[in-house]
Amino acid sequence: MTALFVNTPCYVLLDGKQRLGPKLLPPHSGPEGVAVYGFSDKPPYDLFCANCELELTPYPLVKGYLKNQITDSGDAVHLVVVDAAGPNEAQLNAATMNSVLEALEQKSDRVTISFRLMLDQESQAYRMEKASSGIGETNRPAETQTS
Repeated sequence: MTALFVNTPCYVLLDGKQRLGPKLLPPHSGPEGVAVYGFSDKPPYDLFCANCELELTPYPLVKGYLKNQITDSGDAVHLVVVDAAGPNEAQLNAATMNSVLEALEQKSDRVTISFRLMLDQESQAYRMEKASSGIGETNRPAETQTS
């Protein structure tokens, strides 16, 4: 099985005091999704900011925030969209907040992508799909490794 790995995010972008994330469509079945944009370094969040009209501020992605989101939101699927080039990308790669938390705690440079988000043009919201070995390309580079 092939897994898709990306750099571990360590920043989020704030719009005022709120962490910015894509709007997700409710699933046909299963738990709802909650997502924030996360960035591995300054160049990816600078690119996102250049493609966004909001006045955004980078902020460290802290372990306490991830832990609180995981425990406070019940059965929701908690995601971190990694290194998006802008707020209207056709496809985004996302890791679970739990995977990102583990990567940060273990000081790992890489995290596994577990979902992809596909933009629905009509609603301008994203549909969640489980990632698979056949995951498509996005505008951000990612590496595949055989596990």
